[in-house]
Amino acid sequence: MNKLYEVMDAVLKNGIRSYKVKNSKVSLPLRVEAANKTRSRKTGAIGVVRSKEDLSTPSGVKGYVVTSLETLLEDVSLVSHWNPNVFNYIRYSDEERRFLKGHEEKNLQQINTFVVDIDTKKQPYTEILTAALDHSIGVPTLVLETPKGFQVYFVLEKPLFISNQNDFRGLRVAKRISENIKQSLANVLQGVDISCNDFGFFRIPNEDNIRWFSEEMVYDFGSLIAWSKRQDDDKGRGLFVVANESREHDPTQTAWFQELLKTRHVKGQSGQLGRDNLMFTLALACYSAGKGKGETLDLLDEYNSGLAAPLRHSEVEKIVRSAYKGRFKGAHQDYIQELLNEWGSNKEVAIENPMGGWYKFKKEREDRKRSHYDEWEEDLLQFIQEKTSLDQPINWTTQRELCEAVGIPRSSFNVLIQQSKKILIKRVGKGRTAQTGITSVAVLLQCALSYQQTHRVRYQEALQVMASERLNERIIQDLIDDVEWFLEKQLAEPIIGKNFNSS
Repeated sequence: MNKLYEVMDAVLKNGIRSYKVKNSKVSLPLRVEAANKTRSRKTGAIGVVRSKEDLSTPSGVKGYVVTSLETLLEDVSLVSHWNPNVFNYIRYSDEERRFLKGHEEKNLQQINTFVVDIDTKKQPYTEILTAALDHSIGVPTLVLETPKGFQVYFVLEKPLFISNQNDFRGLRVAKRISENIKQSLANVLQGVDISCNDFGFFRIPNEDNIRWFSEEMVYDFGSLIAWSKRQDDDKGRGLFVVANESREHDPTQTAWFQELLKTRHVKGQSGQLGRDNLMFTLALACYSAGKGKGETLDLLDEYNSGLAAPLRHSEVEKIVRSAYKGRFKGAHQDYIQELLNEWGSNKEVAIENPMGGWYKFKKEREDRKRSHYDEWEEDLLQFIQEKTSLDQPINWTTQRELCEAVGIPRSSFNVLIQQSKKILIKRVGKGRTAQTGITSVAVLLQCALSYQQTHRVRYQEALQVMASERLNERIIQDLIDDVEWFLEKQLAEPIIGKNFNSS
């Protein structure tokens, strides 16, 4: 029951009261303390039903209203589904108080979690964990087994409070994120229900259906927006649909873009704009036109293949990644003109570019700083994924080589390592002979979820190496706790010994 309380409390994010207003079994001091804490925030309500059939009766949803975590825990064995996202209110639509109303998206008080419904057991839930890690936003917070499949919870670090301002823009952004999470998993897993209601009723956690729970695996909403934007880029669609939003000028349909696309003898040398600059300009034009990263890569790959002296494909990929980092809104007029003068057909070409130049997004200083660290963390995680394996979960190199490979200043690297919850490092030696071992929680989790004895040994060895670095202690211990609980619950054969000491 303690574990169940942790799960429900982690999901609901204080959206409902802790204890019942009447007939509570909790002592008066605890109730008073909880009441004092909730005075400064609003609490709402959720609905629960006793069976799946109650969700679709001719008269609507048959269930009852719950406004406290105490009630929920008392009744958990009696109900099958709940609203993990909290509504401002839920009322009864009949005098007998049997049918619910108010569980509508625009009545949401707060969004606590995104839930993906998977209607098959053809793949084990451990495969769902690794698929989410490799192809979606990361390891889920909670996985429940249902009679026909699984439901996968990705819980937010802080709830998203819903407002009717700007035509419920926050809700629409959340729905787009939910859609992209479901699609990312549908690309690699069977049975993902794309049409499932984003914020409706889902299976309620109980002592029998929890297959995975990690309280530490929660998601920052801002990071989810950035992730979702990248998914939208790849699909070649606008980031978020806004009512009556006018379509921006498409630079890929202009005469100058088509003229640059026809060039074939572009090479370049010192002091001269060449292939890299031209392709970067084309990529920026595609980015500002809202085209997906994959579509742009295909276009530039075809263009590069037709050059007399083409670049390596990896260089083309690097150019596209750079253009899509969002530091610039579009191509600079001066660069366009110089490229046309140098490599064009000498015919007069109008430069239709309403932005007037290569301009950077103007952000607040704190936002700019954070976005850089997010980008560097993503690049570093990608580097780790490429350089490690289940047999070799730690990559050893020098800090200088590491920073150069990722393109991050050393000072920023040190700050990033201090604040990242996903990256682990180990420093050995001093001076020129110093070595830096680097891995990630994701890589270690992949090792932990592999049942082969060889990988178990590598996992244990990697933990012992990384645990000796004080900076990693908290992250390592959280990982150990989660994996131990998972293995003891499911395999009765823990990878890590009970006496493992991370200090």
